[in-house]
Amino acid sequence: MSRKIFVLSTVCLVNSCLLFAQNNTSSPLTIFGIGEVEYRDFGSTAGLGNAGIGLKSRNFLNRRNPAGLSGTDTLAFIFDISTAVKMSRFSTVSSNSRSANFNFKNLAAGFRISKRWATGIGLSPYSNVGYSIAMQQQIEGTDEIFNTLYSGNGGVNRFYWGNSVELFRGFSVGATASYFFGTVTHTDQARTLSVEETMTANKFYFDFGVQYSHLFKQHTYVTVGGVYGYQSNFNLYRHRIVSYNTDWKEETVPDKKMKLPESYGVGFSVRRNKRDYEWLFAADYYRQNWSVNTDRLIGIAYSDSRMYNAGFQLIPNTKRPENYLQIMRYQVGACYNESYMTINGYPLKDYSVSAGVGLPFFISRSSSYVNVAVTVGQSGTRHRGGITENYVLLSVNLSLMEAWFAKQKLD
Repeated sequence: MSRKIFVLSTVCLVNSCLLFAQNNTSSPLTIFGIGEVEYRDFGSTAGLGNAGIGLKSRNFLNRRNPAGLSGTDTLAFIFDISTAVKMSRFSTVSSNSRSANFNFKNLAAGFRISKRWATGIGLSPYSNVGYSIAMQQQIEGTDEIFNTLYSGNGGVNRFYWGNSVELFRGFSVGATASYFFGTVTHTDQARTLSVEETMTANKFYFDFGVQYSHLFKQHTYVTVGGVYGYQSNFNLYRHRIVSYNTDWKEETVPDKKMKLPESYGVGFSVRRNKRDYEWLFAADYYRQNWSVNTDRLIGIAYSDSRMYNAGFQLIPNTKRPENYLQIMRYQVGACYNESYMTINGYPLKDYSVSAGVGLPFFISRSSSYVNVAVTVGQSGTRHRGGITENYVLLSVNLSLMEAWFAKQKLD
């Protein structure tokens, strides 16, 4: 691995650790459970509506399906980092608010260990908590009004190690080992009383994937894939501090028990490169059965989540390009997501469209990309006192591909 890659990865790793200590969202809905679960990839497929279960490529790391790692170039080391800025406007029947957050989204590296075995490791947020809600309440039987502040921060992070093995030509299986860790803090403060509860997560988990690819008439490459994750217990270790005036005490409270849900998904992609240009279409369906958790909070409850992704990509000229614009990747996509939460029985829905470009450059004779995508969407529900979020999301992904194992020729 070159010195450039080593220095860059070290700097990014330090910066990402600092970013994990900051709030990554400003949504009042993160008061529930472990917060806002991140369902987007933010990588090379961000402009494709984040479709990727049936996608295989030699120059990016597929986080949607571990079996897709088998497409990694034989001589390449891939380093991948993603960031995003999200601007949101939250609306209820009685109020509006705005927020903007700049966040680290993913840090990963991958390479091929042998002809049939590829691997990749990474670090990314799994869920985010960040809210501050002020409410006025009246003391029963009096006219006295007091303010109550509910606030929260933190989240659950995910360190993962994915592996893929090509069992025979075109057919690959993969598995990802994940370690979930992090701390979520909820604070309720009213006049001289403050209650701070901290929940700590520690959990190992595995999920699996398969892919099969076939080349038709030397021009059309079709890939189909599937992913599966089993249901598993997920305990959050709780600690509470109660403060009243200048006095405080620590309390031991029972662990919060929840379940990581069973999940499964399918997807496909079609890549065609008959003339000079190349086009790609990809689509996914993914489901998580969150309803196995029965917790409720102020009308908020768990429900099964469903996600549909689709996207189209075009490279104008892959064989005889005449200018830089002809080798750029142009992407458009769409996503529909039913959240794992309901408010008063109504599911939170997210509709979004995206557009992106992949800007290629070269480092040590290997192609690399800066991927920029813009996503515009709306999430939430308007039913029975619900809340909606209109947002614009800008993501930037740097995917460096280094010719790590290539032998040097001597003149």
